Amino acid sequence: MERIAVERLRVGLWVSMENVPGTGFLLRSEAQIATFAQVGVSHVWHEPERSEVAPLPEPESVPEPEPVPDDRPGLAPADGGGFEAVSGPTIAGGGIEIVAAAEPERIEGGAVERGARVSGFDDEPATAPPTDALDAQRQSLDRCERRFSAVSKAFRNVLQNVRAQPEEARAIAEVEVGGMVRAVQQEQDVAIRLLSEKAGQETALHAINVSVLSVLLGRAMGLDDAMIEAIGVGALLHDVGKIELPDVMRGKADSPNPTERRMFQSHVEHSRSLAEKMGLGEAAAAIVAQHHEASDGSGYPQALKGEAIHPAARVVALVNHYDNLCNPPNPIHALTPHDAIAAVYRKTKEKFDVAALNAFVRMMGIYPPGSVLHLSDGRFALSVAVDPANAMKPKVLIHDPAVRPEDALIVPLAEHPELSIQRAIKPMALPRAAFDYLQPRKRTSFFIESKARRFG
Repeated sequence: MERIAVERLRVGLWVSMENVPGTGFLLRSEAQIATFAQVGVSHVWHEPERSEVAPLPEPESVPEPEPVPDDRPGLAPADGGGFEAVSGPTIAGGGIEIVAAAEPERIEGGAVERGARVSGFDDEPATAPPTDALDAQRQSLDRCERRFSAVSKAFRNVLQNVRAQPEEARAIAEVEVGGMVRAVQQEQDVAIRLLSEKAGQETALHAINVSVLSVLLGRAMGLDDAMIEAIGVGALLHDVGKIELPDVMRGKADSPNPTERRMFQSHVEHSRSLAEKMGLGEAAAAIVAQHHEASDGSGYPQALKGEAIHPAARVVALVNHYDNLCNPPNPIHALTPHDAIAAVYRKTKEKFDVAALNAFVRMMGIYPPGSVLHLSDGRFALSVAVDPANAMKPKVLIHDPAVRPEDALIVPLAEHPELSIQRAIKPMALPRAAFDYLQPRKRTSFFIESKARRFG
């Protein structure tokens, strides 16, 4: 390991914050290098064996540039003021890999080609009326997962365009969120549905969860369509600046190392810069810049308090915190949705807008989707959807050995007064047979359950 000044860093070097071989990450963009200076790091450790290039020379060994004669035409700076156009990201496995930016792709079932985009909520096939209750249930879940997948692909396209074609990225996000808002506003009752882990790209789950729940919370608070759409767009893009962080730094929000925490927190400034390039409106841009602020002034990056935080950002800050409790970088620290809603209300409610928090608790209920329940008749169940008419009694999947899981009907507890919830339990407290049957999710994915388009 070799200790070098950050001035000698270049794309292709393997660097670490400590003198431990095998740790660290490969620098993939100039923005990552700039982050070190932003958080006050002057030196890092370099591992030559893992690097693709050598460090830049020591400053004193760099020759002075040859003077340009006065009569020689000047050279226009490269795009971005001195650099070639930076590359865009694509999803690869569990992280985000930086690759050359591509032309916007057509997304099957989601956003479409330039100039002819259609939301995944609008561009879906009509279906025949269900044959029975089980068929209706399967159609509903298939529709949710198809829409979720379309939004996930659209989000990937946003990331692929956000550097080289930022306005294109904004347009893609606006189309998808616009379709989402129309779907929500066209129906009186919209359920929040738990999805299987196969739905969508894992790297998009947090952005989509926050966007979906923020749109629904805006609706629950009685906000107008324009504000709800701005909230949805800002929520979908709130963490876009994390593409400028190395993979290993994206889960360092609570790192005991202050340098790592500062580097993680720099994603807000990266996101704000990208939001400016995308041309986001005032509310969406405020969300991107303020989604880690807290009403009591304990947030970052500006430690804003109360009314100084944009109303739209107060909505997304709450939802973002809730989803981070349910889906932290390390799944071992995940709270169940029931415990997460309780923790937000009991332990940190002073950090959030009172009106938003009260509306959120009413909307999610005491047993949000993903909660594992012990029922009054001794059976175990998984909450899979919030019942808009009765948030205290969710729709559940009940462990019944006499029925195959794929044939089990979801039970609205509100329609069964003989059944009540004794308590919420940890997934690992389930008997093995019930655990295998209910399959509690490692990651909790939420989406909108609404009516299908029918033939005829």
